[in-house]
Amino acid sequence: MARIYVIDDDEQLLRMVGLMLQRGGHTVTLINSPVEGFEKIMADKPDLAVLDVMMPNMSGHDLTRKIRATKEISDLPILILTARSQEIDRSTALESGADGYLSKPVTSQELVAKIDDLLNRRSSSLSPELGVIIALYSFRGGVGQTTLSVNLAASLRRQSQKEVCLVDLSLSGSQASFHLRLTPRTSWLDLLALDSFDWGELQQHTMVHASGLRVLPAPALPQLPDILSAEKVTTLLNVVQQNAAFVVVDLPAVISPALTTPLGMADMAMQVMTPDVIAVQTAFNANRALARENVTVKYKTHVLNQTTVEAQISPAAIEKALNARIAFLIGYDANQPRALMQGVPLALTNAQSVLPTAVNRMAEVIWQRVTRRES
Repeated sequence: MARIYVIDDDEQLLRMVGLMLQRGGHTVTLINSPVEGFEKIMADKPDLAVLDVMMPNMSGHDLTRKIRATKEISDLPILILTARSQEIDRSTALESGADGYLSKPVTSQELVAKIDDLLNRRSSSLSPELGVIIALYSFRGGVGQTTLSVNLAASLRRQSQKEVCLVDLSLSGSQASFHLRLTPRTSWLDLLALDSFDWGELQQHTMVHASGLRVLPAPALPQLPDILSAEKVTTLLNVVQQNAAFVVVDLPAVISPALTTPLGMADMAMQVMTPDVIAVQTAFNANRALARENVTVKYKTHVLNQTTVEAQISPAAIEKALNARIAFLIGYDANQPRALMQGVPLALTNAQSVLPTAVNRMAEVIWQRVTRRES
C-alpha cells in the first residue's frame, strides 16, 4: 500500500499504531523522536506521516509547520493522532497544516480507513487542467522500462481517446520509436536548437503511431548527459503538458537534468526493476543517489517486471530491501518479442497475456483517477 512514518515518543503506542498499519498492508517505520523524524523525512520522504502532538523538543504541531515550510517535503500528507480530543485540538492540528486528525484511543479500522482516505486524496490530485506527467526510470538496462513506457502510453491513448505524448529522453539513442516501428526524421535535439517553440512547432518534431499515440523521439546517436539542461527540459515538458492529457516520459539511466527535472515535475514516477540481485541493488543505490541530489517526486510507485517462478528474489524480500511496497507485478511475457517486431504494443492487441493485462489495468486506474477529478 504505502510507506508510512509514525512519530511518537510513547514506545508502547508507537508499536501499537505500527502493528495496526502493518495489518492494513502498509510498510511502517517507527520513530520515537520528532527531531529524528524530520531528518528521516528529509532523507527519504515517505507517502504519509502519522504524528503525535505531545513530544519533547518539538510538538507534532511544530513538526507539521516545519514540514510545510520546507519546500522539498511540503506536500507530505500528515495525520495528527493524539490523546487530546477537544474541538480546539482538532482545529489547531488542521491550522498547523495537518491533512487529518484522529483522537486516541482509535480502532484499527478507524485508523486504516483514515489513512486510506488521505492517501486516496493524494493519489487523486492529478491535475485535469494540465496533462498528467508519468515518468518511468531505472538505472539498469534490460528491465523492460521502455517496453512499459510504450505500452502504458498506448493504453492511455486508447482508453482516454485524448492527446497522449510519449517523450523519449534516452541519451543512448532512440528507443521508443523502435518499439513502434517508426522512423524518426527529427528529435528533441533539433527542437531544442530553436530559440523558442510552441505546440505547433513541437508537433512538427513528433511522429504519430497508427493508434494516435504521439511520440517525441530521442536523437538517433548517443548524446552526452549535459546536452539537456534543466531549463530546456522544463520548457519542453511544459509545452507538452499544456497540450496533452498525458505525458509519458521514458527517462535515461544517468543522473542528469534529463532525469532529475522530469522526476521533479512528474505527477507519478515509476521505478522499474526485475527480480534479480543486481537490479534490486541498483534500484536501492539509485534511491540513495536521488536522495543525495534532493530529488523528490509527488507520487512514486515501484514496478517489478519480468517476474518468473525461478526469480532470484521474492517480491516480499525486495519490498523489505527497498522499504517500499511494489505496486505492480508484471510477469515475463513471451509475446513481447513478436510485438516488438510488428511495431504494435501488446496493450493495443487482443492478447490476454500478462503484460497487456497488467499495463491496461494500470492505465485504467490512472484514467479513472483523472476522470473522477474532472467530474
